[in-house]
Amino acid sequence: MAMSKLTLPPAFGSAYVGETFSCTLCAHNELPADSERQVTSVRVGAEMQAPSGITTLEVSPPDPEAAKVSPGGSLQKIVRFELREEGNHTLAVNLSYSETTVSKDQSASSGRVKTIRKLYQLVARPCLGVRTKVSNLPSGYPDDTQPQTARYALEAQLENFADRTITLDTATLNPKPAFKCTSLNWDAKILDMHHSDKPSMAPRDILQIAFLIEQRKDGPGKEMTKDGRTLLGNLDIQWMTVMGDRGFLSTGWLTTKKK
Repeated sequence: MAMSKLTLPPAFGSAYVGETFSCTLCAHNELPADSERQVTSVRVGAEMQAPSGITTLEVSPPDPEAAKVSPGGSLQKIVRFELREEGNHTLAVNLSYSETTVSKDQSASSGRVKTIRKLYQLVARPCLGVRTKVSNLPSGYPDDTQPQTARYALEAQLENFADRTITLDTATLNPKPAFKCTSLNWDAKILDMHHSDKPSMAPRDILQIAFLIEQRKDGPGKEMTKDGRTLLGNLDIQWMTVMGDRGFLSTGWLTTKKK
């Protein structure tokens, strides 16, 4: 049957949360060159079934019209999907086309529309593990002549759960409006770091990072949770694999200890 093979590897290998899954879909017309059958109106579509729901994927390059694929030819499309949650994912690929028989006198019979649907499984696992700890620091003023402002030290332990080496690009703390923060890591301005100094993490490596968080003197009031914790901000981490693929992780709101 024309274009009956729509094949991807039986296993995609490792897929990690925070990274972008991408693959090329290829629909190949296996009819011989002298075949009386023609394949037209070829369309390729895909959707990703994630634990939280189904997302229709954009295929590139997009075609304004359905394509015609000559015998021996193929139609290739690329799909991408940002992995944002752990668990089983299913890539559903849909192929539709019309098959028309053309006789020697160039008369054509009515085309038959055919559809192929195939499913491919992958499991998204965490790439980076993040554990945080917030400690109270004494005020920056040794006496009572200045208003007391809150100061905290935020420590984060990062662990590479992937089976490959990654290079950390940025680790950014986005503070709440009541606070300002200072990075104490490789990107600290006072250290004059360069690109080559960005830390690499082999599989199972652990790295400690830290930030100084200070309350703004004339800033807005602190935001509190219902149980009395102070909201400090959230942590964004970006990394890159040895192949140049980028990943991104963002934590939830980080808070002080319960009083």
